[in-house]
Amino acid sequence: MVKDNRDLAPPRLSPNERKVLALILQGKALTAIASELKINAKTVSTYKSRIMAKLNVENNAELIMYGMLNFGIGGIYFKHDQ
Repeated sequence: MVKDNRDLAPPRLSPNERKVLALILQGKALTAIASELKINAKTVSTYKSRIMAKLNVENNAELIMYGMLNFGIGGIYFKHDQ
């Protein structure tokens, strides 16, 4: 469940975290993301875990919901570039 005590400021995601999140929001599997970014699947999993911690979400459904509401479907309107 999304925690109620989230900071209202957008979280700061690294450039690689933003890429991974955008690809997750496009429905790509972690192995496909790894192949596309030319990195190890374990690294993608680590980025995903960090993203989830920064966004304060606990599961994939919350991650997708948060991402779609805040970054646009498929990351197309990725407005929180830091």
